[in-house]
Amino acid sequence: MRSTEALPALRAPGVPERAWVRDWRLAGQDLARCFKGWHVWALLGVSDIRLRYKRSRFGQFWITLSMAFFVAGIGAVYGGLFHQNIRDYIPYLAVNMTVWTFIQTSISESCQAFVEAAPYLRQEGLPKSTFILRVMMRNVMALGHNVVIVPLVFVLFGYAPNAAALLALPGLVLVLAGVFLASVSLALLCTRFRDMPQIVGNLLQLAFFVTPVMWHVEQLGPNAVYVDVLNPFAAFLRVVSEPLLGRVPAPGTYATVLVALGVLALVAWPCFARFRSRIVYWL
Repeated sequence: MRSTEALPALRAPGVPERAWVRDWRLAGQDLARCFKGWHVWALLGVSDIRLRYKRSRFGQFWITLSMAFFVAGIGAVYGGLFHQNIRDYIPYLAVNMTVWTFIQTSISESCQAFVEAAPYLRQEGLPKSTFILRVMMRNVMALGHNVVIVPLVFVLFGYAPNAAALLALPGLVLVLAGVFLASVSLALLCTRFRDMPQIVGNLLQLAFFVTPVMWHVEQLGPNAVYVDVLNPFAAFLRVVSEPLLGRVPAPGTYATVLVALGVLALVAWPCFARFRSRIVYWL
């Protein structure tokens, strides 16, 4: 089928366009066309969730039930293991696991974003970024199912959030931006090198244990600074979870997130502009 790739802009005769300028311009057009055609990746994401739970009695609510079982089981065990007050620990765990599951699953599934979209990419001239947002869309839907647990846990354990909870919304925007930028780089890398998804999966598993998802930063004592400053996963987690738990994130947490976003953008955008046109040949 005929590709719908945008045509090069008109230039004065005899003035060739530099390759890197063309790449950056086409990458910008790709992203603009993607957001203009938002209904495409939105429908693809919804379809992925529906197919995943097709013919299931509980359907998409298995997402919520799975998270609820995990929080209840791990909360009971680790609360006693860490000598934590269950009334405080389970709300902490519920919020952290909800946010962390979104970050981890989005990054992990982005590794196959272009590979699983091969039938579309080989036949249609759809924007490449459409398939990154497809992955994010289905994980945002899963996040919506999981977040239902948080107010239920708060009510069950008598935990009342305060006005700081409003900061969770801009924190979520920062998380979405970070996940998108990381997904762009990883989708390109994993399409070119098919061993990379296994490496990314192992690194995410390691990140889970060194990030304060199931334990408190204060338990590290003097070493807590390494988690606060040098672990970007912890910073992205805390800009959403801490407001929901009634605390305002420290300025250093926001600084770490902004620095991480800058680094991710400096890697993702040039890579996407340079290698976007090669994705089809790597499939």
